[in-house]
Amino acid sequence: MNLRYTIRACGQDDQTTIFAIINDSAKAYRSVIPADRSHEPYMPLNELHKEIDEMTFFAYEENGMLGVVGYRPVKDVTLVRHLYVLPEYQRRGIGKKLLEHVISVAKTRRIPVGTWGAAAWAIR
Repeated sequence: MNLRYTIRACGQDDQTTIFAIINDSAKAYRSVIPADRSHEPYMPLNELHKEIDEMTFFAYEENGMLGVVGYRPVKDVTLVRHLYVLPEYQRRGIGKKLLEHVISVAKTRRIPVGTWGAAAWAIR
């Protein structure tokens, strides 16, 4: 992987790419999502529009967008609600770089990250 990358704020023009990254990446969760919570696409476009309106999203770019993180302040914490990396680029440190970016810009010290309990690779 190239060492030249950028992390930048996402805008409305990024919704199509964010939608693709989230739904492609979420395929890894199929085996851990309870059946009553699983659907295709994992995140419908109307839900993504709402999330983008309520949160701050950043993109990891290296010859294109490879990952995204979405977070928002909730009371005394900064809650990371979304962190997705395209499957072919997972386990290369992109998620870590996105989390480090959130830590560097967060206005709180506590930064919980939500994921499915059975998703051991995501928790790592």
